[in-house]
Amino acid sequence: MHATIQKPLDEILGFLREDEKVFVIGCGSCAAKCKSGGEEETKGMKERLEREGVEVTGWAVPSSTCILPDVTNVLNVQNKEATEAADSFLVLACGQGVHTVIDATDGGVVHPGCNTIFGGETVTHDFITEYCRLCAKGLLNGPCGGAKDGKCEVDGNRDCGRLLIYERLKQLGKLDLMRRIHDPKDWSRSSSPRSLTLKARRAEFAFTGKSISAWSGLEAPDEETVDALASSDDAR
Repeated sequence: MHATIQKPLDEILGFLREDEKVFVIGCGSCAAKCKSGGEEETKGMKERLEREGVEVTGWAVPSSTCILPDVTNVLNVQNKEATEAADSFLVLACGQGVHTVIDATDGGVVHPGCNTIFGGETVTHDFITEYCRLCAKGLLNGPCGGAKDGKCEVDGNRDCGRLLIYERLKQLGKLDLMRRIHDPKDWSRSSSPRSLTLKARRAEFAFTGKSISAWSGLEAPDEETVDALASSDDAR
């Protein structure tokens, strides 16, 4: 499975233009297990966005957001009116789910609502451990310079990711985004093995002796609430 944690709400709001209408789509498979994009989290995201003044046309959670026919049916049949009213789609799923929504909407504007942190195994209902690092390279300000004829030098059958990004941004009229320089990557988060521990609506991403908490509830919790939830989970 692909382990994901929700992006901070401020980062998500930064993706949206003023008066942008959004449809929120989660995932009933991996993201639901990670408590980053199941029904509770997707509905909760809708309510959080609305509290911030964002117009949400609807929300839905396909059984798996990486299955194109299912996503197409959910968006273009079951929620056709709400989908057509949306300017963009916020996807609470892994990167594959983001790409599937793009295909299901014929190139619609899509915003990622989660960070994909690793590929792993669900050991217990509340613990996921890493078994796959998911990618050949981790460049933020590419391209790497090793692509040939639009293909990756690591795998000649794989399209160059940076070329795909370029073509996508060109289609959307947003090539200026490629001029944005990103800060150096925190490689400590990529050190294996990594894990994800789930406690109520809190996900704890652990790496190299450190951890990051992601919260998918409606209200950001105070320390007392987090401790109480953790104690409740430990007692189960």
